[in-house]
Amino acid sequence: MNPVRKQSERALIASLHRRLTAAADAKTRGFWERYLKGVIPFRGVPMAKVRVAVNHWFARDGVAALPLAQRKRLALALFTGEHCEDKLAGMLALSEHLLPHLRIADLKALGRLFEANHVADWNTCDWFCVKVLGRFVARDLPDPTAAEAIAGWKHARTLWQRRASNVAFVYLARNGDRNFPGFVQLMLDTCATTVQCPERFAQTGVGWLLRELSLADRPRVAAFAEKHVRQLSREGMRYLVEKMPAADAGDLLRLQAAGPRTSAPDEQVPRMGGRARRGNLGDKHGSI
Repeated sequence: MNPVRKQSERALIASLHRRLTAAADAKTRGFWERYLKGVIPFRGVPMAKVRVAVNHWFARDGVAALPLAQRKRLALALFTGEHCEDKLAGMLALSEHLLPHLRIADLKALGRLFEANHVADWNTCDWFCVKVLGRFVARDLPDPTAAEAIAGWKHARTLWQRRASNVAFVYLARNGDRNFPGFVQLMLDTCATTVQCPERFAQTGVGWLLRELSLADRPRVAAFAEKHVRQLSREGMRYLVEKMPAADAGDLLRLQAAGPRTSAPDEQVPRMGGRARRGNLGDKHGSI
């Protein structure tokens, strides 16, 4: 990269960081660092103010006028920031300013964010799935290409990229095969791989996706749960059955309780996917 251009890009990133610092609030920072138990540091900027900072960055700092390749590169560079809000700014840049310009080839660069440990905690992973990956897939429907590529991350090296192969689809899953023919089977095939990992965040990713998929095809989700009952953690199963009728949910929970478990015990960390997780994604940090 041209040294002058590199210096200019560093200056632009520093400018955005100054905007975020100016919008920070100690009370907000304390709440989120307590809630997330220190998995990532916060500046203390609500989502609405992160969005304002990013919008001003594009409009007033001249980012919008840069060549497309440079805008994409700057958005990805924001993920290297230490704080949660730096990464959120990168997500908003991608989803609200660059989404129409993202191509399938860009998924390699998005995947490298996991490989480089720039997306390496559940909060960042889930926001990234909701704001960028899920919207990328939804934009192209009924073309399945993006969905198939992200589902292929089930074989990824990092836990968080494997989790993304499930969580990227949670807000599309209730539409089932209305997304495209074969969507339900693609999700079940992906979960059949990721459920083999006993890590808590792999298990809850499976449960969260299948909970929503059960709204589209409950019999096939229930059959999956029966087949993989020994791989599912108790927490993963509780997620999975949460939106099923009480009788169906009870049958699956009793089936699991009747035999030995092969997955790791649940950890005492904030719950995703239910009321607490929806609050994180929608209410306290700001609207999606």
